[in-house]
Amino acid sequence: MSVHLFTRSHYSLLNGLMSVEDIVLTAKEKGFTQIALTDYRVMFSHLEFYILSKKHGIKPIFGLEIDLNQGTSLLLAKDIKGYQMLQRLSYKMSQNEVIELRDFSDHMDHLIFIVHSENGPFEDYLSQDHDENIHFKFIEIKREIPNFYLGISHQESNFFKKRNTRLHKIAKEHDIEVVALPKVFYKNKTDHQYFKALRAIDNGKLLDDPTINLAPDRYFYDQNELNALYSSESLILTDTLANLCNVDLMALKTQLPEFENDKDVSNQTFLMSLAQAGLHKRLEGQITDTYQDRLNFELDVLINMDFTNYFLIVYDVIRYAKQNGINVGPGRGSAAGSLVAYALGITEVDPIAYDLLFERFLNPERASMPDIDIDFPDDKRDQVVRYVQDKYGHAHVAHIIAFGTLKARQSFRDSARILNVPIHKVDQVSKSIDPKGLMHSYKSNKRFSTLIDNDNQLKRCFTLALNLEGTPRHVTQHAAGIVLSAKPLIDVVPLYKIDNDNHVIQFDMTHIEDLGLIKIDFLGIKNLSIIDRIIHKINEDNSKFNIKSIPFDDSKTFELLSDAHTTGIFQLESDGIRQLLKQLKPSRFTDVVDVIALFRPGPMENIPLYLENRKHPNKIDYYHNDLKSITLDTYGVLIYQEQIMQVAQIFAGFTLAKADILRRAMSSKDEKVLRSLENDFKAGALNKGYEVNLVNQIFELIYKFANYGFNKSHSVAYGMVSYQMAYLKANYSEIFYTELLSSVIGDDRKTKLYIDECRRLNVLLMGPNLDESKSNYFLEAQKIRLPFTMIKGISRQISETIVNERLVNGRYTSFYAAVVRLKAQDIKKHHFERLIDAGAFDYFGFNRLSLHASLDEAIQYASIVTIHDALGQTRFDFDLVSEPVFTQVKNDRKEVLAREFQVLGFYLSDYPTLSLKRKHSTDGVMQLVPSDKSYRAIVKVDRIKQHRAKNGKMMSFVDLSDDSGNIGGVIFPNVYERYGSDLNVDDIILIKGKVKEEGSILIDQIHVFSL
Repeated sequence: MSVHLFTRSHYSLLNGLMSVEDIVLTAKEKGFTQIALTDYRVMFSHLEFYILSKKHGIKPIFGLEIDLNQGTSLLLAKDIKGYQMLQRLSYKMSQNEVIELRDFSDHMDHLIFIVHSENGPFEDYLSQDHDENIHFKFIEIKREIPNFYLGISHQESNFFKKRNTRLHKIAKEHDIEVVALPKVFYKNKTDHQYFKALRAIDNGKLLDDPTINLAPDRYFYDQNELNALYSSESLILTDTLANLCNVDLMALKTQLPEFENDKDVSNQTFLMSLAQAGLHKRLEGQITDTYQDRLNFELDVLINMDFTNYFLIVYDVIRYAKQNGINVGPGRGSAAGSLVAYALGITEVDPIAYDLLFERFLNPERASMPDIDIDFPDDKRDQVVRYVQDKYGHAHVAHIIAFGTLKARQSFRDSARILNVPIHKVDQVSKSIDPKGLMHSYKSNKRFSTLIDNDNQLKRCFTLALNLEGTPRHVTQHAAGIVLSAKPLIDVVPLYKIDNDNHVIQFDMTHIEDLGLIKIDFLGIKNLSIIDRIIHKINEDNSKFNIKSIPFDDSKTFELLSDAHTTGIFQLESDGIRQLLKQLKPSRFTDVVDVIALFRPGPMENIPLYLENRKHPNKIDYYHNDLKSITLDTYGVLIYQEQIMQVAQIFAGFTLAKADILRRAMSSKDEKVLRSLENDFKAGALNKGYEVNLVNQIFELIYKFANYGFNKSHSVAYGMVSYQMAYLKANYSEIFYTELLSSVIGDDRKTKLYIDECRRLNVLLMGPNLDESKSNYFLEAQKIRLPFTMIKGISRQISETIVNERLVNGRYTSFYAAVVRLKAQDIKKHHFERLIDAGAFDYFGFNRLSLHASLDEAIQYASIVTIHDALGQTRFDFDLVSEPVFTQVKNDRKEVLAREFQVLGFYLSDYPTLSLKRKHSTDGVMQLVPSDKSYRAIVKVDRIKQHRAKNGKMMSFVDLSDDSGNIGGVIFPNVYERYGSDLNVDDIILIKGKVKEEGSILIDQIHVFSL
């Protein structure tokens, strides 16, 4: 049986079409017992390939297609040392270094070197019929590597057959063995068109571009096809070479670096003493038996499962962060269920106080690695990573690779581009593509399928895109994950240089635990950065403020939460969750925890029951009195995964560890494990005396819930961040908004959202000012001063130029002086125009249209008085000419506001509705709440969406706003007939109508003002 020794997966990044699973299963299906994976320059999929091959009884052979200084060639690893050489070569190529024969010639006892007949070192000479040079090249290679092979790739054309014959003959003259080397880039012969599409996408060409010249038969040949194409000797050699390759990736296995404590004791003893001391500090010496027993239990589990080192490494990282003033998040995920983590300061969540389960984090009956994710401010994360790199060595620490893929919409757009589909067609279809995938869109969206079926060009595009969807397109970096290794990582995994400062391991996070690599997530969280900056600002006046000491019963905080003023607050910003907050009106911290867990797909359906039971606790059905304690705090509703575990513990006598295995089996639909545990559950419950109907009912209840139950540990930890932000917003609102707005500079939508709320809640704002503004928002006399950077077209660089000029040479004394000084700093006319429209020059006392009218003369004046001397110095001679006379223009309020809106994205100095609102004494948008009252309001039309009602008549939905806020409006057909055709975006209108539900007014009458 021969062996395919040259197979590319789709991880060759637009140079291969087959997934790793396709390669392994196709090999098995066609009867091959061995298969090589030889991606171009990279080893991304080797671990996945190893695991899948072992699973399906296929022997994996690991190779690498390399770029030499002349063409490409192939290396196969005979053993682990050879494999490690491949890792080094791949890493070198990721840095765009040229590979020379001497880079690996000393390792040929561990490698097999196969020179390509096609696109290899002989390519130029074959094309030019220079056989003498081919002889010289063979001699040159043989001088460095005496034992190498010539790989012949079959092509049907006579031209290539003749080339191969010539090369075969010359190889024999040099005693070089020839091996059959069919190139496998895709599975089936018909897949050639999809591979060609990949190459067109990669090269930015059209599919029918004649320069995309690809051999047609790069598919996965079966044995009969190979026998017909190659000599028996060259096929037998494939098997011989394959048998020389025996690489077990598990021989590379590593472990975490050893944590070095400074107490001259074992790490186990050190961990126990740290945990005991930490718990003593947390509980101020009042350690009850409940806490001590839990601590002892957890320590026993951690030590017996050999996770001492892991906990100490994480502890040390967090200790470093805290000692260096870095705000560490209170916890994330199931780690908040660990008392040891709480005692060590890894989390800020007391698991006993919140009834959290250690077994949800680490199950002593299930071999799995702990998973502690750590949140840091996004602007401090890199500092923590550098600490880890410096402590354990850069060779022992790396980030983790991730891949950008051709997702549904991108795949369709790329396919359309290479087929030259008109852009209007592409846009029309793209809008209907569901992120769930192209086939899902086709089956579930009638409009999408109709567009495809009725257009042959789009149909072809869809077919192409469908076959390319999911293909890896580019390399990126996992947002949070890093790995640490006792061995140098280059001896364990292939590395990839992703930029000048960082390398990543070439294996994604899926299987790296098999190699002893534990992923630790260092997440950069913007909300922690906001909290950090707020705390810093508070401590400028109150150095004793500590966010961890805030009261969890603060009335102002719960008032804010009950009113749903949660814009900008972590986890609580969405319209839906704000609606839930208004209904629930939180009065305790655990209410916030429940809200975060409830507002998820699945648990949402229990929100009405939760709210009803909360109102009427005496009517709650707990199914059985023995289960009351489990759902008492959640009003008889199962919300959390931990509750499933507790039901199994109390009802069926499971240990919490076994209960966690049941929860996992239910969630993953592991039928084999689930059937066994279902029998155990029911037998245990019946043995405890429960009736069979109740037992079945309870099992079905938890089985249904397991699909969407939320991790309570995670909800508590995130709830703490939400509560902290709510507390800061309620008690330090000006500072909160200042830092919140600074965090979204460049995001027009969020800036407008937060500015609008500031105005609604009477947080005072001051516009950009040439003499006061900076690059970030800041507080000035308890008012928020807007920065230059939030003006469209004013970059941070331009902003810093304005600020630095002011700091160095003093305040700007007049409009003309400002233009002179800033023009000398390369500020352009369009920058001045935007600054004028934003109101940055208003304090000089001239209206904005007059400033515009005077700008050209100001720039001309600046050119005259600015002198550049021979030394390259710039100075101003204001005696050369007097300042121009200011051009006075009558103000036009409507034009000024329109320009202001254009550069700021919102109205600041005034609002188009304000003067009319005062004149007509109408309601403000914020006063439009559900009632039987008929409201009158003057609003601006921001958006109109026309819609055909069921009766076939037209109606519309509108977005409306005034200075106090925004509201949606519904114009039904009978009203639309009278007013709809007269309505335009930006119109100022008087509306009358009723509000039946919050956020929407049913409009009965409309009057459009002529402005």
